Amino acid sequence: MKILVFSDSHGNTSRMKEIISMHGASCKLIIHLGDGVRDISYVSSFFPEIPVISLNGNGESLKRDVRIFDECGVRFMCMHGHSYNVKFGIDRAVYAAMEAEADVLLYGHTHTPHDTSVPYENGKYLKVFNPGSVGKGYPPSYGIVEISRGQVLTSHGKY
Repeated sequence: MKILVFSDSHGNTSRMKEIISMHGASCKLIIHLGDGVRDISYVSSFFPEIPVISLNGNGESLKRDVRIFDECGVRFMCMHGHSYNVKFGIDRAVYAAMEAEADVLLYGHTHTPHDTSVPYENGKYLKVFNPGSVGKGYPPSYGIVEISRGQVLTSHGKY
């Protein structure tokens, strides 16, 4: 299963539209991590067959917006990250994801791509991934999460 992950589009809908078109039918889910809820709502109208999960960022609300869900046997925790102060470090967000027993933590807000794994005490790993900014990053970027046979592969796409 392929998931496209966007964050911080800040009004740049044309890039997301092109990226989704480029990935075509292989994309089964789109996640927008905030600061662009209206953007993804508009763009997704061109791709009604692809489900969308979108969260509020600090540009939409100062309240914490976190989504936890399971997809293909993988538990995701998604957030914009502002309420966890991710610009000053990801520890608080990582601890929250571990407390939720997530396999993958997706966050935005920093406009900087990031991809790492953090070990749990039991030998399991938490995948920690920030797609960067599709709207104001340099270079603009987005994320690709692929789930195959319980394995999670992450990569950054550059626009």
